[in-house]
Amino acid sequence: MLKTSMRLVAASLAVAALLFGCGLLSIMILINEEIDTTTVPGDLFYYGVDVTDDEDWEEHQDNIEFVNYVAFDLYLNNPGGSDITFNGYIDDAANPVCGTSACAAATTRVLKDITIPAGSTRHITAGQSFQFIENMSVMKTLAREGAFHLYGVSTGGSFVIDSGRVIVAIVISAP
Repeated sequence: MLKTSMRLVAASLAVAALLFGCGLLSIMILINEEIDTTTVPGDLFYYGVDVTDDEDWEEHQDNIEFVNYVAFDLYLNNPGGSDITFNGYIDDAANPVCGTSACAAATTRVLKDITIPAGSTRHITAGQSFQFIENMSVMKTLAREGAFHLYGVSTGGSFVIDSGRVIVAIVISAP
């Protein structure tokens, strides 16, 4: 009985050593970057996403294995009288390229064709945002740096971002 218990303890310790000692244990952390209410008078919205000052990012930045995904939780309001279409674009935080709605040609589209009916608000949850996301690999690469520019461009009129979040899911290895 004592031999069996010792073997069980030894096997458990060996498995724990393998998991913790070989870096096989990973943890996913969600970092939320809040977007304040913003009225967009024309057709271009800009927001500098920067998660490098987030407590979890600061604590774990040296142990980040990869960015698992980037998602969006947005409340988009169309105060106008006709439907609008919203698209989201990103570029490198070190090299902003947009100043007008012509930025689409110089950036990467990541949110595609979100229709907002006239006179209404549309809530796109983080889970729903995956229906509209494209170029995830580019977002992951830029998010791994901790900062990027987000541009919202509409066709058909101005819009309001009532509130929103950019969610960056990082996977870290246990130190």
